[in-house]
Amino acid sequence: MAENIFDLYGIGNAIMDLQVRAEDLDLLELGLTKGAMRLSEPHEQKKIIESLETHHPHLASGGSAANTVIAFSQLGGRTAYGCLVGEDDFGRAYCREMSDLGVILYTRPIPGKVTGTSVILITPDAERTMNTHLGVSSEFGPENVSEEIVSQSSWVYLEGYLLASPAGREAIFRAVELAQKFGVKSALTFSDGFIVDAFGSTIEELTAKVDLVFANFTEASKFTGAADEAEVIRRMKKSVKQGVVTLGADGAEVWYAGTSDRLPGFKASAIDLTGAGDMFAGGFLFGITHGLTSRDSAVLACFLASKVVSQLGPRLNENPRKLALDAGLLSG
Repeated sequence: MAENIFDLYGIGNAIMDLQVRAEDLDLLELGLTKGAMRLSEPHEQKKIIESLETHHPHLASGGSAANTVIAFSQLGGRTAYGCLVGEDDFGRAYCREMSDLGVILYTRPIPGKVTGTSVILITPDAERTMNTHLGVSSEFGPENVSEEIVSQSSWVYLEGYLLASPAGREAIFRAVELAQKFGVKSALTFSDGFIVDAFGSTIEELTAKVDLVFANFTEASKFTGAADEAEVIRRMKKSVKQGVVTLGADGAEVWYAGTSDRLPGFKASAIDLTGAGDMFAGGFLFGITHGLTSRDSAVLACFLASKVVSQLGPRLNENPRKLALDAGLLSG
């Protein structure tokens, strides 16, 4: 195995997020299902933005796995990210911002292609409704997974949203194959309930191969076919050798490295739920790769998730490492 250079190598979509505050009535008038993520075309996104033109959008480089990798990097980890961006203003901005955040971006802007975008409508109850155009991200395939970077990493992190395209599905299985080849651990996030609905059998196949699974309660419920929380957890533990089920304000259930814990959540005044699960995954993965127990890693993850939902956007305005140090959840 090559020298370990990266703690975490993520693969996923490169999405420029355009976050807009909205009311429930706005969603109704636009014919949108609250809390859902749907794939849309640029003209549909434009219509949404124009209808809310007085609600100035907040821009941030995103994508589910990207948010996790960024959180991990800001905590002090060594990270790389594999994705595709277009040679356009959004793509160039995405590359600059990821570099500024300390993430080695394993990509290059592709001429003639457009960068993925997501218009995210955030209602007063902090729920987010996402309208995403994948752009060139839909072309991310196995040839874009770096064997060299995988071989130099401790963990590979796989974004479930990639399953939405045939090329993305091949990319995930290629990454798992390479991780197994080089003795690198792999983690999969379910990403969204619609991914579980649409690709349940593929996810079942993947969960048997990866070392760790992240799911929120809705995703876990769809995966297991159960509704009762205790039964959802029981079935998840039976199906997944190591995993996390996040439970929003109620914390998380974690089983990892032979231990099982139920962690309470931290109190928070939720403004925007975007990125809560991504932040949790970043905190947990950082903890278990930097000497923390799985329980302490989950406490760190719950803490950071409570902070990110208390503000607009998927990344913390304050330095995550400083917040964790001040709270006594990290040392040094």
